[in-house]
Amino acid sequence: MNTLAASGDTWGIPGPLFLKLYLLVAVVAVVATVLHRRRLTAGPDSVGADQLGPQQVAYLNGGDQLAVWAALGGLRGAGAIDVQPDRRLIAAGPTPAGATPLDHAIRYAARQPIAARELRRHSGVARALEQLRQGLEQRGLLIDADGIRALRRGRNLLLALLAVGVVRLVAGLVNGRPVGWLLLALLGVGVTFALVARTPRRTRAANVALRGLRRSNIHLSPGSAPAYATYGAAGAAMGVALYGTISLWALDPGFAEQAEIQRQALNASSGSGYSSSTGTSCGGSSSSCGGGSSSSCGGGSSCGGGGCGG
Repeated sequence: MNTLAASGDTWGIPGPLFLKLYLLVAVVAVVATVLHRRRLTAGPDSVGADQLGPQQVAYLNGGDQLAVWAALGGLRGAGAIDVQPDRRLIAAGPTPAGATPLDHAIRYAARQPIAARELRRHSGVARALEQLRQGLEQRGLLIDADGIRALRRGRNLLLALLAVGVVRLVAGLVNGRPVGWLLLALLGVGVTFALVARTPRRTRAANVALRGLRRSNIHLSPGSAPAYATYGAAGAAMGVALYGTISLWALDPGFAEQAEIQRQALNASSGSGYSSSTGTSCGGSSSSCGGGSSSSCGGGSSCGGGGCGG
């Protein structure tokens, strides 16, 4: 039997009809958003610990600033950078073997004394950081700009769906219509939106790689009191990449203080520090209803006449 609109129906659409349509659209939108998000945030199947250098790890863990600090840790460990009494960095000694483009850029910037906090703004360093970012995107460890926009489109779709439901809910309450089932549907959409609201920068593969590197390099944690002279420049750089600039202070507190490098640590137990979550959140639609509203959708009034969809 066809559902006809009564004169008191909100927007001229009967509650049961609106609820059915809303749930259908919500289920499709939630499933599509979650599946699309999982695909975009997956990354490569596996990343070996030996496939990532300290500066790549630092960029994944804390962005371009931490990559600069990790490079400084390696250069300092190799004796290729020094700090003057005026707190500006200066190149020292020969360029170490195996130097990366970022190492070369920092050394070039420090041919004329430069403050550590100004390194990121130096044109050569900025170009090297851009190359580092692009390389990580090409390997599927960072989500590129197109992926970020796609993730935000899915999130915005759920936000628009949530907004329509809220407007309908308010209109139904104003008209004195039962809205309990619609409220439950909104809760389901709202929970899913909350789970996908944050736009991740790293892929899940990158998070797995970082966790593995922390486990295999726990000896570089400042809490383990590492002997950086034993682990060399690469060990010093990896310590900064994984555990933050507190490792630079442990390596050379005099240098870190004179260079005005902020003492900070990344959370070694969570992958926080750069975009944090992987975006693998999943949520369901709320096609199931339980509970009620002020108009007693579940108990007294059935959802056949008044609607429960506003």
